[in-house]
Amino acid sequence: MNQTATAPASGGIKAGLQPGADPMLPVPYIIQKTRRELRDTFTLELTPALNPDQPFHFAPGQFTMLYAFGYGEVPISISGDPAKPGTLIHTIREVGAITRALGRLKRGASVGVRGPFGVGWPVTAAEGSDVVILAGGLGLAPLRPAIYQILAQRARYGNVCIYYGARSP
Repeated sequence: MNQTATAPASGGIKAGLQPGADPMLPVPYIIQKTRRELRDTFTLELTPALNPDQPFHFAPGQFTMLYAFGYGEVPISISGDPAKPGTLIHTIREVGAITRALGRLKRGASVGVRGPFGVGWPVTAAEGSDVVILAGGLGLAPLRPAIYQILAQRARYGNVCIYYGARSP
């Protein structure tokens, strides 16, 4: 069964790794950049290993399964800009063996990616309305694609307010 998603409510974005790709098989990606956000949180910027020009289309709210070779895989929300499908971005908190293994990887290392999965959020359904986004801590990372999309089409929305809480400033 093909589990890649089409998300017409979020702008008609066709989501999937490659046309006809099996979503159960991980596709190799290369880490282009790692950024330590906090002691236990980091961001990975990934590009396809086999075809660097292959776009990764996704809708806000979707996630991938990231595979750390030798450790296993874990579901992680996409935190990048859906209008920039050349780079796949994930912000991850180290909470188990797999996420700790991903956190130890350096630029140039390979990871496996499956997905995207999930239906995505109907961001365009809010057009013409005010938008309120609430997040706490790492919960802001999965909301970034929706924020990027709203900002890119700012004139289509009313007032936009983001309320964010964190442990420390």
